[in-house]
Amino acid sequence: MDGGNDLHDESWARAYSIVRSTAQIPHNLPHLVRACWNDLISPTDFVRLLGSPGLPLRSLLRAANITPSGDGIKQPELAAAVDLLGVKASAIILAINSICERTLDSGPSAKVWSPLFKDMMSEIEIGYHLGLSLEQVGHEQGMVIGFSRLAGLALLLVSDPKGFTRWFEETNGHASDRRLTNLTFGCEPYQVSSILMQHLGLGTQVALATASTLGHDHATIIEVQPTLQTWRAAYHWLHALKQGDDAPSCSTARNTFAELCTGEGEEHSPEHLTMLREQIADVRQSQSLWTWHLPFSTYEETARAIVYRVNANASGTTWTKGLVHPAR
Repeated sequence: MDGGNDLHDESWARAYSIVRSTAQIPHNLPHLVRACWNDLISPTDFVRLLGSPGLPLRSLLRAANITPSGDGIKQPELAAAVDLLGVKASAIILAINSICERTLDSGPSAKVWSPLFKDMMSEIEIGYHLGLSLEQVGHEQGMVIGFSRLAGLALLLVSDPKGFTRWFEETNGHASDRRLTNLTFGCEPYQVSSILMQHLGLGTQVALATASTLGHDHATIIEVQPTLQTWRAAYHWLHALKQGDDAPSCSTARNTFAELCTGEGEEHSPEHLTMLREQIADVRQSQSLWTWHLPFSTYEETARAIVYRVNANASGTTWTKGLVHPAR
């Protein structure tokens, strides 16, 4: 996969190395995600396979607003959550949560991880609502499109906390200065995101769509592959709506989803468009209120737990398991 003429092959090798060394996702997760993404598994079999070690199952209960009846997680509760969320969305939630958990496991500073996560979850939630409005996209793909831009940044934070913090403070988290970004990390965030998508089990099409969209390259490939054009158009719509615009400036994106555009001469927007814009306006106003990606119910509580873990010099591959809650 080529990231453009001004990038060397070494940057892709560096991105691959970062994903391999930092993602550390549960062993069976890519197989689950691949099966769910390609509609190859039934809800019953999916729930049965959730017994694999290391999967962040509590995220499914939190996403479904189901409170566990005891200390452990019971299969009927998981089955109810999957029934409510759907198999494909459940797999995506597990994948997102695994990366968030890995990021928090590195003990990052709240001034970096908190705004990064809030921005990421806002894009995931907007993608969810947008996908629900577009039959070609679907809410599950909308969530992945929302996750794709900032997923790479999460792993870059894990790989080099000090370097990332300096870069984040200088750029406010925007990778528009490609020279500085490459100088800091040896690659670009979109390259890490692209490889991560495949590493999570989402396949080469999603990886290519992520690279070509975020890297602003492969225009000819986008033109000849409808799947990639749909992904790119949805990405442009997601970010236009996030910024409060009525439609993206990209004419191809507008034409791809003309049903999202208010018709010429129409005095009022259709009801489904009004509802979509109201949902996104709520996200824009206060950022996403979704917290299923956190080990605790709030960002503040999670931040305190991270500080406690770091100060206590706790060890373990997954800090959210068996963590003694800090005194309040």
